[in-house]
Amino acid sequence: MAKFLVLGAGLVVAPLVEYLCRRVDNTIVIANNILAAAQDLAAPFKNASAELIDVTDAQALQNRAADFDLVLSMVPPTFHPLVAKACIGAKTHMVSASYQSGEMLALSAQAEAASITILNEIGLDPGIDHLSAMQIIDAAHAKGEQIEAFVSWCGGLPAPDDNDNPLGYKFSWNPKGAILVLLNEARYKQAGKNKIIASENLMNWAKPVRIGGLDLECYPNRNSLLYKDIYNIPEVNTLIRGTLRYPGFCAVMQLAKTLGLFGLENVSVSNTTTWNEYISILNGGASVETLRDNAPDKPWQALDWLGVFSDNPIHAGLTPVDVFCDLLLAKLPYLDGEQDMIILQHKFIIKRKDGTKYYRSALFKSIGEPGGSSAMAVTVGLPAAMAAQLIVDGHITQTGMVLPVSANIYDPILRLLKQDNIEFSEQVWEQDQMNDVEFIPELHCI
Repeated sequence: MAKFLVLGAGLVVAPLVEYLCRRVDNTIVIANNILAAAQDLAAPFKNASAELIDVTDAQALQNRAADFDLVLSMVPPTFHPLVAKACIGAKTHMVSASYQSGEMLALSAQAEAASITILNEIGLDPGIDHLSAMQIIDAAHAKGEQIEAFVSWCGGLPAPDDNDNPLGYKFSWNPKGAILVLLNEARYKQAGKNKIIASENLMNWAKPVRIGGLDLECYPNRNSLLYKDIYNIPEVNTLIRGTLRYPGFCAVMQLAKTLGLFGLENVSVSNTTTWNEYISILNGGASVETLRDNAPDKPWQALDWLGVFSDNPIHAGLTPVDVFCDLLLAKLPYLDGEQDMIILQHKFIIKRKDGTKYYRSALFKSIGEPGGSSAMAVTVGLPAAMAAQLIVDGHITQTGMVLPVSANIYDPILRLLKQDNIEFSEQVWEQDQMNDVEFIPELHCI
């Protein structure tokens, strides 16, 4: 019998709880700051219950964590260090689907001293992408081969049939996280040279790419250079991990950024300020007509459709990015019955010991269930739940801060995911069938 404490009741939690409840000897408690949301998630299962919790109450959280074998932290990433400290104090294992921050990594020695596993980055991206990439990389290295290039793109998007707005995107959660990440610079490696894309140029970098039969666009995500060490590929010549969107999304976001809508400082306006007036204020008093003359056509039309230049009032008392996110959530929700889609593709150029090379791609594509769980919820929630079960069952034994990049983690989780119809389709081409430009055209149009 294992006891799991699930912190948070967001959209990705439902598949996670369902998976853990498949084992009738498991006990699952869903703890959230809004009790009703946790109760709704627990209601279908005999071995799940709900309770109210405040994760900022450190001592109470530690006391509660001590009652469980493992805590799954599905709260916003800023709270993970608080949860980790509580788990260290309680000597309780922890799992999160978020990127392992520097603040989390700094707790690794304490987690080791407590003899607990804190497994991070075990969702979709990061998560499933690590599992599949490392399986391919380790298999190549075992044969004495070298990874010459690794390119990975992943995106959560509206399914093609529900892609019906000018931005090519929809939200089923607070958009702020997805917007703030666009303020980061990006780092990657191409043809042996390290590249840095400043945050103000990130959306302008976007390149066309065709994946899974769809025309999309891609851009680099955060610091890909870190994965040279994380993936143990010191020999790699080209290394980039990034995000997929429908064509045109990046240009719209670039214009929104240029107009000041990504601002993080509060702008003093009244409750009667309209969007039209707000845009003028954010741009030093310039009229919307003047701004229009200097803006690209299609992105402007998309923001116009969104309501950025309308006479509707804004929500005063917020930062520009919060005002913009409120509008995005209001105008771009997933409606009942609409489906999302996940696309994840890895591309490897691999050199054999004899100097010949081959090209290998791995593609995962999934569409959510109408009226059921979204593809995003399933692909984030299931690997986190599977990892949690493997930890309490004693199959994952590393202590401290852990990433899912070793065979004892990725092999069993990939097998379990396959049982839930989450698997990659792979293709291999020899060097007389493919070339670098044809294989990774998005990097050869830079």
